[in-house]
Amino acid sequence: MLLRLIRYRSSIAAYAAEKRRRRRFLMDNGGLRRRRLKPSGAMEMEGKSSAKKKKVRKTNPPAEEAVTAAAASLLTEALILEILSRLPARSVRRFKCVSPAWRDLIADPAHRKKLPQPLAGFLYSTYQGPDRRMYDFHFAKVPGGAAQPVDPSLSFLPSHRYWYVDRLDSCNGLLLSRAHKFPSTPFGDDDEPLEYHYIVCNPATGRWVGIPALPSVADGHRVIARLAFDPAVSSHFHVLQFEDTEQDKYITGMTIYSSQTGAWNYRESRLPEKISLFAGFTSVFFQGMLHLYGLLYPVNTDFDAVLVAVDMEGQVWKTIPVPSGGLSYGMMGVSQGCLHYAATPLAPGEKKKKGKKKKHGDTTTVWYMKDYDSREWVLKHSVSYDELCSMTGGEYRVAAFHPDCDTIFLDSFGADTLASYDMQHRKFHRIRSLRKNKAAIFLPYVPLFSDSFAGADGQ
Repeated sequence: MLLRLIRYRSSIAAYAAEKRRRRRFLMDNGGLRRRRLKPSGAMEMEGKSSAKKKKVRKTNPPAEEAVTAAAASLLTEALILEILSRLPARSVRRFKCVSPAWRDLIADPAHRKKLPQPLAGFLYSTYQGPDRRMYDFHFAKVPGGAAQPVDPSLSFLPSHRYWYVDRLDSCNGLLLSRAHKFPSTPFGDDDEPLEYHYIVCNPATGRWVGIPALPSVADGHRVIARLAFDPAVSSHFHVLQFEDTEQDKYITGMTIYSSQTGAWNYRESRLPEKISLFAGFTSVFFQGMLHLYGLLYPVNTDFDAVLVAVDMEGQVWKTIPVPSGGLSYGMMGVSQGCLHYAATPLAPGEKKKKGKKKKHGDTTTVWYMKDYDSREWVLKHSVSYDELCSMTGGEYRVAAFHPDCDTIFLDSFGADTLASYDMQHRKFHRIRSLRKNKAAIFLPYVPLFSDSFAGADGQ
């Protein structure tokens, strides 16, 4: 953007100078029409003369270079940072190559608070043992990520206060966790549920805030909590806790916490359909609405997956159908400013045995919504199951989208490997091995180096 601005000003100045030169030339030669009527000999002489002029001009520095240098000299560090802060992280990284001064300016830790940061990696969990309710947490760094390591243990939280802290969701640099407190007495009832409340923290700065606890959920009810935060719009965040019942198996309502008001508010579901949410999938905050992955209830053989979108007031609820591909593993995300969705086929061999053929049944497909208001998906890329297996040597699913380019991240089903796939060049690259016994959820993490967020008390 910065280079475009400089080149644009240079082109205007060069165009004006060229226009003035042509006007003087035409006036000196009696106008355009008279010049066209000159004898052929005169035209030859004029051609030689213009050739000499062109040759002379090549040896002199172009006027636009001088204009570019003058324009660049007017850019202060504050103005450069202001321009760079409005660009994608990938573009900011490229501007490091402009000059050593620009490289040092962008790499300066004091400026990280304002400049956008690239994707650092993924927070993921592994099962501690037979009890599938307990996890260990890890961080998988990706190439080009932040040099500062991420502490997946969240050691800045007071260990004497919390017995176990679960990781639930991430959104634009903040992390939502559920913190279980130690029993009030050391010899409490084993069947007594532990008290917990939600915590929102910034792993890059160690700042965090505890959210007031909600009343315990009634027996037979399930809750799914997700985080909504956009620092480009506001420093405030929202936590949304969705509820359903084991008997009905679809969303009945949700409770919304706003850091601006510091209070919870309950809203009944306004969805006309009965939809059950997937607990092991991340959410996406986009266009002021939180998007979750769900399934129409009752479940049929066509696997009717949908996206559920709700605003931060709980007044607007809507469903977005996703491209149908039969039994598949769905994943959504935001890349290059557009909502994306990927479908990875499950057990293609079994589907072939049953004789079921879908248009995209044995193909991993990636779709994007060019116009969000239209809710129409456009096919961006597809790769067959056989082609992907030939590149990877195993079965992979789409785990996440790169926020700044046409790259998807893949998670192996059996090899515990994180990989990337360049859709534009159809290239596969293994990034690193993951811990064994990993859980399904991957939380993409982009560092947020600002000093605070609304509600953080510096604990």
